[in-house]
Amino acid sequence: MIHWPAIIESGDGHDYAWVAGPEEVDAQRPSLGDRLFDSQGYAHLLSQQTGGALYWQPLLRLVSLPELNAGLKVYAASLGVCCTSKLVVRTPAEAIALVAWLEQQ
Repeated sequence: MIHWPAIIESGDGHDYAWVAGPEEVDAQRPSLGDRLFDSQGYAHLLSQQTGGALYWQPLLRLVSLPELNAGLKVYAASLGVCCTSKLVVRTPAEAIALVAWLEQQ
């Protein structure tokens, strides 16, 4: 079960997209290997069934905040945000709010 809203992290870890709910996921064009982090901190990996259907496979761990912070700093810097060294999120909900804010800039 995915707790919305969420963010999708590209497979290379350098791009993020905010999604309010499942109806917005397809618009982000996720690809195999992308990860979704939900508002409760659960991680999901975009996988493919043998028949070809894509699905979000729950991972057996919560999102790593140090790893997420590192990726978000790179993402923010790529968008031209200054002072990214001071950027720190303490919860998955803060990370989701940050990505939503960055998309509006």
